Amino acid sequence: MNDMDDWLAAMKQKRDEMKLQLHLASKEAEEEWDELVSDWDRFVHGAQLDKSAEEVGEAARELGIRIKTAFDRMRKSRV
Repeated sequence: MNDMDDWLAAMKQKRDEMKLQLHLASKEAEEEWDELVSDWDRFVHGAQLDKSAEEVGEAARELGIRIKTAFDRMRKSRV
């Protein structure tokens, strides 16, 4: 092999590694999204039950923080 072949092989390996990293990040984001949707569904269902406004408000604040944190993390991972 010559230097160009070595370089091309190294670049192909890096490309494949990056592709795998993107796939894994995508799966992680999808799993996090599914968890947030589940949390949202539980919140909406819980808000419809006989809960105090204070309990619903606290649950809404916690869910809002989790959604914002997840969104920020996903946005940063796309950079």
